[in-house]
Amino acid sequence: MPYRLDNIQGDWPAGELRKGVEGLLAESMVLTLATAGPEHGPHANLAFYAFDDDLVLYFVSERSTRHSLHLSEQARAAATVFLPPPVFGEQLRGVQLIGRAGEAWGHQAQAALTAYQGRYPSFAQDPQVRDQFLAGGGAVALYRFQVEELTAVDEPHFGRRNYLRARVVREAGS
Repeated sequence: MPYRLDNIQGDWPAGELRKGVEGLLAESMVLTLATAGPEHGPHANLAFYAFDDDLVLYFVSERSTRHSLHLSEQARAAATVFLPPPVFGEQLRGVQLIGRAGEAWGHQAQAALTAYQGRYPSFAQDPQVRDQFLAGGGAVALYRFQVEELTAVDEPHFGRRNYLRARVVREAGS
């Protein structure tokens, strides 16, 4: 187990919380990423994402976008992933994430590509495109978001309005 969740709020067993968070991430394909920069203020964008077994999320973006420029200045970011509720105000399911994000380089780029192709098999199948991502060239880059803390709500599984907060703890070197 590459990471564990230490509860900050709520008393749900960490293993069940982990299973619930990973289930929510698997059911959705798009995250909302929030960044901020000194010149342009806060910004939110949508991105398709993949994730690995160390609770690192990966996305692809053009380096010229506002959020990419923000991440080149400050690596802190927040994201949210949610599933549409069947009825207004009921059966809420989602996770809010806080962590560090930035361009993926070297072995991180390979991990990003592996996770992304695992989720989106047609992504970067052309050898030139794949090599460009791995070398960090071109206008588009692979990004990684390493989750440090999260808040999850999954009313069908954890109960109504049961917001569970946890810190993500990784082995040294992860």
